[in-house]
Amino acid sequence: MRYFFLIFFLTFFGCSLKKPVEYSTYLITIKSKNMRFSDIGYIKRYDNGSLEVEIYSAGTALIKLKIDGKVCSENGCLSKESFNKKFFSREYPPKLFERVLLGKPIFDSKNLIKKGDGFEQTIYKKNSYDIIYKVNSELIYFKDRFNKILIKVKKIE
Repeated sequence: MRYFFLIFFLTFFGCSLKKPVEYSTYLITIKSKNMRFSDIGYIKRYDNGSLEVEIYSAGTALIKLKIDGKVCSENGCLSKESFNKKFFSREYPPKLFERVLLGKPIFDSKNLIKKGDGFEQTIYKKNSYDIIYKVNSELIYFKDRFNKILIKVKKIE
């Protein structure tokens, strides 16, 4: 009887546990003080709100990040605040990296200007950040001139 329930569960629920809602290929560039990549990658968005980023070079996975309540890699998990502090800036809101990867407005849509099929934001805080953020259907571009951070996500058809 135990095996019946196991087989039943695996048959009807096993394949539906974790399928991405959206799965796209991009040229992903991330440059910061402790992270430097510019290669082909995938961004997978799941219906539970989690996100996975995989970056490859010559068919080998360079990095795989899972962003949910925390940011996890093969080296362990960090809170979003700790991840920002280590790789970007402690001044950033916890969900900034996730929102940039998804092409969503940051900093509560501060200084948002709609442009064509996207938007732009310029956000400045003295001695903390100087951000230019542009999103359209083909490209996500985030640059913090103060912290020397660049994130570019270019869609590959």
